[in-house]
Amino acid sequence: MKLLVIEGVDGSGKSTQLKLLNDFFTAKGRRCEYLHFPRTDAPFFGELIARFLRGEFGSLSEVNPWLVAMLYAGDRKDASEIIYKWFKSGSMVLLDRYTWSNIAYQCAKLNNKKDQKRLMKWILDLEFSHFGIPVPDLNIFLDVPFAFTKKKLTVSRTGDDRKYLNGTRDIHEESLVFQQKVREIYLHVASKDDRLRVVDCSDERGGMLPAQKVFELIIDILIEKKMI
Repeated sequence: MKLLVIEGVDGSGKSTQLKLLNDFFTAKGRRCEYLHFPRTDAPFFGELIARFLRGEFGSLSEVNPWLVAMLYAGDRKDASEIIYKWFKSGSMVLLDRYTWSNIAYQCAKLNNKKDQKRLMKWILDLEFSHFGIPVPDLNIFLDVPFAFTKKKLTVSRTGDDRKYLNGTRDIHEESLVFQQKVREIYLHVASKDDRLRVVDCSDERGGMLPAQKVFELIIDILIEKKMI
């Protein structure tokens, strides 16, 4: 089984890297499947996540992160059967966000370190032990320069993956301060848990590395982990 996850703050280039990985493995004769989380077009959990991100249940500070974490976990639980079927067919599975995203985005809403640690443990237990979703072989966090994130999130973003917003703004993307907190949680987790690896996407001047260079750094990690 090979399950590879690309994590990152909003607008960090995850989709670009997943496409490059898909092309890479396909060229080697490996069949790949892909999922983007959250699945805002999925019934029940996905519908509620879309409504949450549109701000229908309140602002970031008004909605309890424990409840939001359950929605995202439920979405992955529903998708787990699909992923397990892909494994049985011999496919490699590439994911845009997974459990560490739930941890980073929900814990970033808590200011107390003890509360963050408690919620993180609860999410891990809920998703991997209670729900029994597939455990990734590798999680990679794309650590992009803040200026790059700011540029991405301050311009209008379009595409089919934005339909869930119905013309509104994603409440996770409205606050750059929140995005910085999310990044800090990702980096803190990575410093304590080697299941999450960091790819530094900054060049020597603090700008964003070309996508191909970021891809090469990811490949280096895959080689190190003997995944290719």
